[in-house]
Amino acid sequence: MIYNVFSPLKELDGIIKQYVVITSLDGIDSLLFLPNGCNFIVFNRGFNGYTEIYNDGKKFPIPKNYSISVKNNKIKKFVLSQENFVSDIKFPFILAELTPIGFYKLFNKDASVLKECYLEMQSEIIDNYFKDLYTHNSIEEELAYLNSSFAALQSSQNNMHMCIQDVMDKIIDTYRFEITVNKLLEEFECSRSTLEREFKKIIGLTPKNFIYISKFCKTVIAYIEDERKFNELEYLYSDHSHMNAVFKKFFGVNPSVVFEDVTNKKIQIYQMHKVKD
Repeated sequence: MIYNVFSPLKELDGIIKQYVVITSLDGIDSLLFLPNGCNFIVFNRGFNGYTEIYNDGKKFPIPKNYSISVKNNKIKKFVLSQENFVSDIKFPFILAELTPIGFYKLFNKDASVLKECYLEMQSEIIDNYFKDLYTHNSIEEELAYLNSSFAALQSSQNNMHMCIQDVMDKIIDTYRFEITVNKLLEEFECSRSTLEREFKKIIGLTPKNFIYISKFCKTVIAYIEDERKFNELEYLYSDHSHMNAVFKKFFGVNPSVVFEDVTNKKIQIYQMHKVKD
């Protein structure tokens, strides 16, 4: 799959992580999306296929209309349906990667609804905010339109700052995923039931799951992209065997095999693609 990623407006930093502009589906089956608490708005314009859980085979059909993707703690990939002809798909088509709280901030809906299926975007929202997508003359104009649309949609929800954002900032920026849920409960003087309820509602994951998959994603990137040895990794597991066990749980193989598959371009990892200047 050939694509570029672009940054959103600064005002959308807490909602849109980045835009993905796809220009070809060549090699789509080799592209893997690591779990990191984020998911996508898919502005479909002809893709007929599904998201599949890597090394599992569980499938989630992708609606033909605009939709919000499944969010869980698994590695996923896009798969074209056999009856789909690439010539039927209009390019480019665009995805918007949401931040972990992006879905809730934009749609004011419980994120747990994304656990088992894609959620089709309501026709009213499409008509009000996205009806003119794919009518512009350049990618720059399309992305400027999306920036404006998302800003307006965010404003319509009137979502104020949420305490869960402070918790996430601590997890990511202060502790860099080396934190237990018990430590968070002490620091924020919160009950476990309240914290877990808020995480499931706003992020769609438990706090423990969010920390676990985010740390795994960061570890994979550091290990492969920076060619770090285990004892050089910032996001340490208890020992090398622990790290091997985590990789096997997600990939089904040891880290060295994943590294070799990426090097030989047998697999690609979405999170390793850099933002286009």
